[in-house]
Amino acid sequence: MADAVDANTRWAEMLSRWTIPDELMNAAPTSPYFFDPQVFIQAADEALARTVDTPSDEAARQALPADGSVLDVACGAGAASLRLHPARAVGVDPSAPLLEAFAERATLLGIEPATVEGVWPNVASQCPIADVVVCHHIVYNVADLTSFAKALDEHAGHRVVIELTAVHPMAWMTPYWERLHGLAQPDRPIAEDAVAVLSELGFNVQQTRSKRAYQMIGETGAESLARIARRLCLRPTRNDELRELLVEFPPPQERDMVTLWW
Repeated sequence: MADAVDANTRWAEMLSRWTIPDELMNAAPTSPYFFDPQVFIQAADEALARTVDTPSDEAARQALPADGSVLDVACGAGAASLRLHPARAVGVDPSAPLLEAFAERATLLGIEPATVEGVWPNVASQCPIADVVVCHHIVYNVADLTSFAKALDEHAGHRVVIELTAVHPMAWMTPYWERLHGLAQPDRPIAEDAVAVLSELGFNVQQTRSKRAYQMIGETGAESLARIARRLCLRPTRNDELRELLVEFPPPQERDMVTLWW
C-alpha cells in the first residue's frame, strides 16, 4: 500500500503545479475558473446523437447486462452513461441543474433515473452498487486519486470505465501562458500517471487509445476568444495579443483520448 500512496502523492503534487498563481488570479478581471452548464448539456446531446461507439462505450457495454445499471460519477448531463441505454442510471454531480438535465434525458430514453448531488467520493455512501461505473473527464481535477478510485471500484458490480485525455486537458494553452505571462506550464500528470496509481492499488487496468473531436471544455464557438482570455486572466486590452497567438498556435481540432477499465 505504501507504493500506492507514493504514486497518489506524486499525482497530487503534479496536479498542484497547474494552479494559477495568486498574483494572476488577483489581477484577473473575472475568475478564470468558470462553469457553464450548457457545455456539458451540449456534450451529452452530442453523445446521444452519435451513431458510432467510442472505446469507452464499448468497454462499458461489454460488462453491462441487458437489464443492467450504470453509476455515472461526475455525470454532467449524461454523456458517458445514457447512450449505453441501461435499465437504470444513477448520476452523481455537484451541479443541480446538470442532474436535472441528466434525469430529463434519462426519462425521455426510457431509463429509470436517480441522482445524487455532491462531490465523489464524499457522497459515495449515498450511491448504490451498479453493474458498471463510468467516470469521464474528471480525474485531472482529483488530487486524491486513490480514495476516488477505491470508491469507484467498491460501487462496481462488474466494471469501472474511466475516460480521460492523454495529457492534461489544459496543456494546449501552454504557449499562451508562456507568451502572455512568461509562465512556464508543467507537462505532467499524464494518463500514465493515473495508470500508475490505479495499478499500484491492485487493479488490472486495461487501456485503449483513440482520438476525439475537441469538445466539452467550452473554449470553442462564437465566444472562443472571450473564454480563452478569461481562462488566461487577461484584460480586454490584451485581446489583440491573444488573437495573434491563436493564429500562430490554433486551438486543437481533436484530442488524444484514453479509456481505462478494470
